[in-house]
Amino acid sequence: MQSAAFVSGVATVFAGMAIGIPGFLDHARATTALGLDAELHRVFTNPDAGYRQGLVQGFSGLSLFTFLLLTPKGWLTLYLVVSGTVRSGAAWFEDPIGDPVLAGTDALVSTLRARRRARQARVERDTREGPETPDRIVSSAAAGIPGCDVVIVSSRRKTEWERGVAVFTPDGCYRLGDPVERTVAGRLRYLYPLSAHADLEAIRRSVRYERPVTPEARRPGAEEGGPAASNNPETS
Repeated sequence: MQSAAFVSGVATVFAGMAIGIPGFLDHARATTALGLDAELHRVFTNPDAGYRQGLVQGFSGLSLFTFLLLTPKGWLTLYLVVSGTVRSGAAWFEDPIGDPVLAGTDALVSTLRARRRARQARVERDTREGPETPDRIVSSAAAGIPGCDVVIVSSRRKTEWERGVAVFTPDGCYRLGDPVERTVAGRLRYLYPLSAHADLEAIRRSVRYERPVTPEARRPGAEEGGPAASNNPETS
């Protein structure tokens, strides 16, 4: 790959020269002719003015800069020569890089495709999730997730809710297990298993959670032993 990158850079430089040399000669011939025409016109309209070589020399001397900076062929030549030189030099020192325009175009196309895929996935997910509903708190057995105290069933994915995060509620502190995505009653739901934080493990990341106000949460004894848990993972 490094040898190919070096050859590619050198080939780009030669391509720029192949375009630039004849393009510059044509441009220089045209600018010199323009200077001659301007000077001859001045002499013929005012014979006493005399012929000046400085004007023609100025047009000729500036033709290289006007070609590179003011003409499409000059822009292409400048880009090919500079980019090819940089790429071949980078490959020579074992740090090859790609063509800026091609790499930029590829990055732009890839970004647009990724955004389109993400947008399509978001639309599909919204369709599967359905209308947003309040969270439900169910028991471990009802959710089918053993090894936890309660499970929060949410109709939307919760940001920053990852395994090991400490969840602070008005009833206490819980440790979050592995979140689970599951289709419940034809709708996509997110299940967050919580276990009481009873050990001395340090808390590195935490979130706060307000228990949803539901009929189950209002029943007698709901304030004892943590969030109230129903036996139905989806009653909305």
